[in-house]
Amino acid sequence: MTLRQIRIGLNILLTALFLLGLAGMFVPRVLHEWGGYLLMCAALLHIGLNRSYFQSLGRGKMTPTRTLNLVSIVLLGAAMLFLLISGLNLTNVIRLPDPTISRSLHMGAAITATVLLLLHLSLHLRRYVRGKRGAAAIVGALLLAAAGIAGLPYLDRWYHVVHVSRAEIVPGEHVAGLGRILTVYFGRVGNTDFPPNVDAVSGASVMLDGDTILGNAEMLALMAQDAAGGDLLAIRTEKIYPAEYVPTTQDARAEFDADEFPALKEIAVNPEDYDTIILIYPLWWDRTPMAVASFLRPYDLSGKRIIPIVTHGGGGLGEAVETLRTYTNADVREGLDVYSSDVPSARQTIADYLKKNANE
Repeated sequence: MTLRQIRIGLNILLTALFLLGLAGMFVPRVLHEWGGYLLMCAALLHIGLNRSYFQSLGRGKMTPTRTLNLVSIVLLGAAMLFLLISGLNLTNVIRLPDPTISRSLHMGAAITATVLLLLHLSLHLRRYVRGKRGAAAIVGALLLAAAGIAGLPYLDRWYHVVHVSRAEIVPGEHVAGLGRILTVYFGRVGNTDFPPNVDAVSGASVMLDGDTILGNAEMLALMAQDAAGGDLLAIRTEKIYPAEYVPTTQDARAEFDADEFPALKEIAVNPEDYDTIILIYPLWWDRTPMAVASFLRPYDLSGKRIIPIVTHGGGGLGEAVETLRTYTNADVREGLDVYSSDVPSARQTIADYLKKNANE
């Protein structure tokens, strides 16, 4: 077998392993992880077999195409390094200082690497295919890159099944200085009759702990209570929201349009008895859900501190804190937003956020 044949075979293997990595949400986790390790090893072997390219960088003229190719290689290497680091963090091999960024970093690195790999391949393809076919190949690569940028976050949000273990992700650093604390959360789980086979994807604000269905807001509330102590309360509505995501958003929209405050089931505690209320809920239509307003409006919370934590699918805090302040006379602090896919790794960020508010 010639060196050229080895390079071609390795390039095919690299492409296959990269595609396997992009399909991570559709394949068993162990296959995705070991495929990633093999990809990194194959990439190092690829660099070794093509070391003559790097040895010749100081020779000849740096044409625009040559410069672009070099830049794409360097950036692709950096993206692959970020993929490796974030992947090792997600598998608990290493620990990043801020674990909540690991999944977002992993997805961002995957998108960046996809774009740069397609650019790298199209530049090399021009050596063999010229004219209209070469131009068509470059256009196709750009279209695939655009599809990757738009498609990977969508696939991750709606097809990545989220499995967690409360015993592993809830415990963490404890925070003092918040007085008497009540952690309150509102979410779809507990206010919806989900079927046992519910799609536990991050976009639906649902995850699985074994056979137990958990909500994003509930998981964040468990983390917050573990960090700060105190009591835990779930906001439960008399109405039952639809199990499907889109009809739920339509119900929420109707509540906002009608200025409707949903009736709640009996509250077992009096929020006025606490110094600090950690309030956790999803961003609905860029604002605070009306069920949260139903919870707050009956109470005089002047002199109390509300620390809001908002889970979302891309809208950040939106107008959640602004609308929250219209429903209560409490001291509402600046909120913390947690992207849905980052909920399982948000424990330390929550502790840091609570410490900041305890010191103010």
